[in-house]
Amino acid sequence: MTAQTLPDEPNFCFAPAYDVETEVQQIRIVIEGLAGHVPTALISLNLEDALSICDKLNRRLGLDREAWTAMVAESMHTETPEPGDPTEH
Repeated sequence: MTAQTLPDEPNFCFAPAYDVETEVQQIRIVIEGLAGHVPTALISLNLEDALSICDKLNRRLGLDREAWTAMVAESMHTETPEPGDPTEH
């Protein structure tokens, strides 16, 4: 992502890493319409607490869990795999 690709007034949300549910969860920023995420320095010790933190942050943005998880799912769906990624088709 570059300054040229970032919308002037982006819709965004906060989301946990979801990498491994039993490990420390980095809180990330997901921007609507852009693949991937922006890392933050915020962390939680588990997924349950990370979801709670994200709910609180996203509530301030007017997003309930259904809305922000849909935004995250769309971002994950549009993400382009890295070359050589075994999930690449």
